[in-house]
Amino acid sequence: MKNLTAHYNIYYNASEMLKTSELNFKNANKDDYNNLLEIFPIPTKESSEAESGNLNEVILRANRIALEKYESNWIDDAFLLLAKAEYYKGNFFNAAEYFSYVSQNFPNEKKNTVEALVWHGKSLFALKKYQEADSVLQLAYSKNQKAHRAELNAALAKSYLYQNKLTDAEFHLIKSVNFAKDRYSKIRWTYILAQIQEEIGNPEAAYGNYGKVVKSNASFEMSFNANLAQVRLKESASGIQFNKIATLHRLLKEDKNKEFKDQIYYQIGQSYEDLSNLDDAIKYYNISAHTEPGSAKQKALSYLRLAELNFDSLKNYSKAQLYYDSTLQNLPKEYPSFNAISLKAKNLQYLADRLIIIEKENELLMLSNLSEEERLNYIDKKIKEIQKQKEEEENVSAQASNNLASNLSNTSTNIEKGNSEAFYFNNSTAISQGINEFKKRWGNRKLADNWRVSAGVANTSLDQNPNLTDPLQQLSNAKTSSSNLDSLRNSMLSTIPTTREQKELALNKIRNARYEIAMFYKDKLNDDKAAIEELEQLLKEYTLNDLKVAELYYQLYRLYEEIDASKSEQYRNLIIKHFPESVYAKALINPDFGKEKEAALARLNKLYEDAYLSYTNKKYAEAITKINGLEAQTEEYPSEAAKLAYLKALAIGHTEKAPAFISSLEEILKKYPNDTTVNTQIQNQLTYIANNRALFYNRPTALLNYDPNEVIPTTNTISNKPNLTSELPKEITSPQPSAKNIETIKKETPKTTAAVPKDILNSADNASVAETNKTVKETEKPKVINFSNNIRIKHAVVVDIRNATMNVAKPFAALTKHFYTNFAPGSVNLSIRTIGNTDKLIIVKGPFTNKDMAEKALAELSGSLSEILGLKENEFTSFIISDPNLLLINSTESLNQYLNFIK
Repeated sequence: MKNLTAHYNIYYNASEMLKTSELNFKNANKDDYNNLLEIFPIPTKESSEAESGNLNEVILRANRIALEKYESNWIDDAFLLLAKAEYYKGNFFNAAEYFSYVSQNFPNEKKNTVEALVWHGKSLFALKKYQEADSVLQLAYSKNQKAHRAELNAALAKSYLYQNKLTDAEFHLIKSVNFAKDRYSKIRWTYILAQIQEEIGNPEAAYGNYGKVVKSNASFEMSFNANLAQVRLKESASGIQFNKIATLHRLLKEDKNKEFKDQIYYQIGQSYEDLSNLDDAIKYYNISAHTEPGSAKQKALSYLRLAELNFDSLKNYSKAQLYYDSTLQNLPKEYPSFNAISLKAKNLQYLADRLIIIEKENELLMLSNLSEEERLNYIDKKIKEIQKQKEEEENVSAQASNNLASNLSNTSTNIEKGNSEAFYFNNSTAISQGINEFKKRWGNRKLADNWRVSAGVANTSLDQNPNLTDPLQQLSNAKTSSSNLDSLRNSMLSTIPTTREQKELALNKIRNARYEIAMFYKDKLNDDKAAIEELEQLLKEYTLNDLKVAELYYQLYRLYEEIDASKSEQYRNLIIKHFPESVYAKALINPDFGKEKEAALARLNKLYEDAYLSYTNKKYAEAITKINGLEAQTEEYPSEAAKLAYLKALAIGHTEKAPAFISSLEEILKKYPNDTTVNTQIQNQLTYIANNRALFYNRPTALLNYDPNEVIPTTNTISNKPNLTSELPKEITSPQPSAKNIETIKKETPKTTAAVPKDILNSADNASVAETNKTVKETEKPKVINFSNNIRIKHAVVVDIRNATMNVAKPFAALTKHFYTNFAPGSVNLSIRTIGNTDKLIIVKGPFTNKDMAEKALAELSGSLSEILGLKENEFTSFIISDPNLLLINSTESLNQYLNFIK
């Protein structure tokens, strides 16, 4: 009787409900055909929430069998139902615990054991525990059972895909397609098999499998994409020349494909790109991005391709930055490579800023070599070009305004006639026109203040005061009045370097920007070839007598090591021949030089800290004397020498008037022109002094001793406001080779850990060297967690089982039944969390909006908790915890701290 009631009264109904949810999940799944499809689509938060009511009912029914019908033969089936329901709810850890329980405790139920192992592997995939998943699936495969062969082989294919073993994945997916009985899985896996075969270079097999999908009863979208893939592969699969572009244009004309025009245009763009016709490729990628209606994801992918083309092929980094910006606005955050794209876009801004500096300074240097008449002609020509562009934009804007006025007029008439849908914001056609007109003029823009300013172009050069507008940028806003144009001409002319010093300063800006670009390629984008190209171009900017050349030679020596050994050796020999006394040559010749260098740097840093301590104690004359004694020891350390000279200049600023202070700063610029870190600060400070000349020249000393927080403002390029501090970091990276972590000079450049003056640091950072060292030591101690005492926020009930290796499926099921019985199932959520190697927590979140409610819920359990869990009282403990405090529990140590906190 128990078997009959368990099967037909409970299990059957619960399994039918689960099948309904499974079907809904399949229908709700949105595939991205630009990437390899998921073999087993993972439930999303939205789809899980939509099915939560149905799945909670499955859990209630399955729990009745698991906990009440324990003498029946349906216990393992009930736990499988529980596990699958938890999986579809997105509680993958809970599901893994249940599946593990079935596979370990019902060895005679071989079919269910294999199914539990397969689903256990799927749950681990969802948790990104790929090695564990593979281990579980290999165990299932070793059982050599005929049951669930299709899903098992598909799961193994997924595991091999994570390991990038495409041939093994193909082997198992072929088997899964052959074993599959349901049409949905068979068609889906056939499509994925074709994708894998295309990836590994087997176009004939891929073409055939895409053809099977086209001929099947696959969804129209899958069939359409399979057809597109066949068009893409036809030539390579058949060996016959084939006009892909013409075929794709024919697809555009078919009415059934109108919803997928954006994808077809994208494929046409790819076809032109394959033919190296970048102009037409860009044209069709742009059409794809602007096709309406179209999907946001395809729009993002079209913008992404445009960004990559501009970056990789056209080297137009400013435009690439804008396209990356548009990509990120349209690309879903859950897209697999969203974070990587975002990182690249952020780094591109760094590159674009420096390219703007190079472009601007080169143009100014070019103008400096022209006659006055030629300069004026150049500027006038540029003004005319920008005015023409502006007029075109205004025409587009006027047309957009006319369209809007016309739409509003028609809307007004229609509203008077009682047609409410004709109101502009209820009219999708009118809104679409407005959006298109906006995009024609402005492109994609985020909702933000000052949205007209492009993020990729608007940033001020890093070495300029943002309050001083670039005349070239002013030209784009020029009015046609002759007085305004004269003003702009004069402003432009005033920025042209005419003296030798001004030209040298402009050249240094170009050199520094180009060097930073080279290091950007090397360190951020791992593009050694591009880095080499920039460095070799930079070499042309220097004479052989310049010490900077030694550093450039060394960087090229390192970059060529993996690319061209002979070129690497060539640069090594150049260092030794032309710069035998440099640290680079010494390090290349003497393998122990790094260790000696590190010891010398340590001694120098100690002496520097002593001088810095005198400075912080306002013993400025003493600091100057100590620095004078150190100057001879810094000849081999130009970065340290520049920093030391800067400290001396600041001390002079506190003891003498503005002229002496300014002179000492200018001397540093002349003596150390290649030290970008210190020089950027000095240039900003000199600009500030020039703009506040009366203030500084009327002071008794350039820097006031009695105001410890007063420093010279520098540019804050983020907020475009004066910043009251300079921003050199505490650790200044030197361009010299380091002994740190190297046996020979083949790693990085050293970092000095000497403190930097407060004039450089944030004014809030008043820590001395000793205090800094103390802070570092304190961070090595175990961190004390400050738990919250707020009792008026949400709390959870927690059962802590003091054995992390125990499978808690049965206790978890029992607690689920208790809370689902006493509360509305949709209002509570139970989850399992393992803490270190010591504890396993069952966390119950529910309608416990404050501490009292959670305590009441736990009190109702207290008397029978041991019995419910089936555990002895010394095997578990229970407590309540607020949601913010729960977030802090991530280790055994933090758990123990919390248990002590609530004692």
